[in-house]
Amino acid sequence: MDSRFMSDFSSKSVVGLTGGIATGKSTALQKFMELGWSVLSADSIVEKILATDVNIQKKLTGRWGEDVKEICGRIDKGAVGRIVFENNSERQWLESLLHPMVRSKWISFVHSRPDNKCMIELPLLFENNLQKYFTCTISMFAPHQTSLDRLFARGSDPDDAQCRISAQMPVLQKAGLADFVLFGGGENDFLDQQIKQLDPCLL
Repeated sequence: MDSRFMSDFSSKSVVGLTGGIATGKSTALQKFMELGWSVLSADSIVEKILATDVNIQKKLTGRWGEDVKEICGRIDKGAVGRIVFENNSERQWLESLLHPMVRSKWISFVHSRPDNKCMIELPLLFENNLQKYFTCTISMFAPHQTSLDRLFARGSDPDDAQCRISAQMPVLQKAGLADFVLFGGGENDFLDQQIKQLDPCLL
């Protein structure tokens, strides 16, 4: 572990937010930001890398062809998603390429923040054994059907939605590993109440 990162634990609360796909992670992260947390999403880091890193773009098109590019030249995240969620070896290859870059960027983010509370959203926090980096962890939970319905609403077909859910650790297992669990399968007002009660416990 980065020794510089360890030194921040004495002065900062660094929380890892995770959970299954379509369980409410992004909504929760937004609510924590409104409560004064400095927040960063791993997905937003990946999106920026795919949009701006020419070297990564070349590696992706070299492996998967020009079909993973949009007309404007940007990497098509949907096309990449269809490839990696249907093929474990391709997903592992992509993760080996991106994860070190993502980790470096969110660690730098924590170092750069002057405030004492940072929250990082990492969908694969437990899959990659990243608990050691955080003061505590929160996992979002939602019923399987709720996650499916949300993925359908985002344009996934049933097979694609199930592949995306199955590619991650089961939500019950994540909940068992987390320090705190938030229910993200209900109304936003209920999630808001949970977060407001949890917030003081994280400092």
